[in-house]
Amino acid sequence: MSIAIVKAVLDEKTVARLLELSQIWVEEDNCFGMVANTRDDLVEPCYLALDGEAIVGYAFGECIQATGKWGEIKEGDPCFRIDELYVLPEYRNQGIGKKLFNCLQKEAKAKAPYLVLNTSSKAYQRILRFYCEDVGMTFHSAFLMKKF
Repeated sequence: MSIAIVKAVLDEKTVARLLELSQIWVEEDNCFGMVANTRDDLVEPCYLALDGEAIVGYAFGECIQATGKWGEIKEGDPCFRIDELYVLPEYRNQGIGKKLFNCLQKEAKAKAPYLVLNTSSKAYQRILRFYCEDVGMTFHSAFLMKKF
């Protein structure tokens, strides 16, 4: 299987498929508070993982300014935030997520001195391994809760 990673053009057909994938992600129930995207949630740059013509994964993000102090990042500093990175379950563990991440990282380096993201995955060990060990991000902070 050969997966191609391409920069997306957010045309009607692509947006429809990205919204379908977002709904699939919600139904997996592996993230706290995950809600399906609307068209307004999709931003550029956006990269697609393609198996032939089928979109099997995506990642997108945008430049923002830090709100408040985030460690060494000062309020107002430009940051590139990864908003979402998703790969269908049957395509995971094949390096597709890392390829999508690397595309966004390349964009980020050209636009901001920091690459940031938040995650609310229930599989925190897997997420930490991917982001810290596989793609070299630094663990910064954690928000923990216990519901009664």
